[in-house]
Amino acid sequence: MLSRSLNIFLGLIALLSLITPTLAGPDWWQMYQNELACARKDVHVLGAINQFCNTNVYTGGTYASEGTTVSGARVGIGASCKWGTYVPQIWCQSQFYETCAWGNGRGRGQRQYDGGCQHFWIING
Repeated sequence: MLSRSLNIFLGLIALLSLITPTLAGPDWWQMYQNELACARKDVHVLGAINQFCNTNVYTGGTYASEGTTVSGARVGIGASCKWGTYVPQIWCQSQFYETCAWGNGRGRGQRQYDGGCQHFWIING
């Protein structure tokens, strides 16, 4: 009986260890709302975001600082500290959607993340 309870307990701990990393992701509902708001402002910004975030992005690197342009919308990430920090695709998209949603009427703007070290920007390209 005790052995069976211990096995169940260990199984639950193992299951929790698999679930916990997914809980550390962005707020999916807010991310979706920001994506919709961005699409209403300029669908080309979404194209630039998705193209830019579809590869490994490291702050301070040439790819991040030069950014990507799609149909007149340019996105990129500047760095003022913590150069070489990896930005996972889901966080790249989430933070750019937020930058666009909070940006001007065409989704252009800038926001800072990671304690002000990362500068996500959206401009005319």
